[in-house]
Amino acid sequence: MPPELLRSRRGAPHVSAHRGASAHAPENTLAALEAAWRAGATLAEIDVRLTRDGHVVLMHDPTVDRTTTGRGRVKDLTLEALRALDAGGWFGPQFRGERVPTLREVLDWARGKLVLLVELKNVPFREMPLVDRTIELVDETGAEDGVVLGGFDHPVLRDIKRRRPRWPLEMMYTARLADPAGAARAAGASLVSLEPEFVLPEDIGLLHQAGVAALTTLERPEEAPRLLSWGIDALESGDPAMVVAAIRAAKTGA
Repeated sequence: MPPELLRSRRGAPHVSAHRGASAHAPENTLAALEAAWRAGATLAEIDVRLTRDGHVVLMHDPTVDRTTTGRGRVKDLTLEALRALDAGGWFGPQFRGERVPTLREVLDWARGKLVLLVELKNVPFREMPLVDRTIELVDETGAEDGVVLGGFDHPVLRDIKRRRPRWPLEMMYTARLADPAGAARAAGASLVSLEPEFVLPEDIGLLHQAGVAALTTLERPEEAPRLLSWGIDALESGDPAMVVAAIRAAKTGA
């Protein structure tokens, strides 16, 4: 069964860990995902790219320069070359030796723990092999009930919905749309990611009327009561423990 994203049906808001618990562990690694799960996250946003030899790996940037000991574009490196890099030491000595994980590894690890919001980093290159291989991996691992594919390329989302009608999808954008519900329907999205500066209660209401959930980043704990009162379905942060505490405080009025 696909994951329930609407708070009204689930009974509680989701806590989403941005690139895992990236405030406390190196982003897009198994260490960050483990920390997110232990902190109480129910969702984890991750980013995926394709290696030169066709493997889907977790990496936000087009290059490995910022978060590993290597240099170069992910698309120009083989999986073997990526796996030889240290993807944790840059964050802290306790994470030295952490490796760039493959999506297959993460899908296997996440089963029964976290729903993965998988951002397809296929812009600006429009790399359809990344999309195709990601769909294949979800099929091969039987992970469709624990995955929400997403991205900024809305026609790609529409194509995925045509190919896998049951799968929930996440639509991302950095604007306020004139018709957010219509845009979500056109892309086949079940979840919309709203930038904090564009979150308004009337837009959340329109999305809910269309059966679409809304997610945004919680930048400060004191903002949680307002966002929750507007009906937000998921709050995201690199510090999921902060989100858990903020939701708890909002419920108790503390």
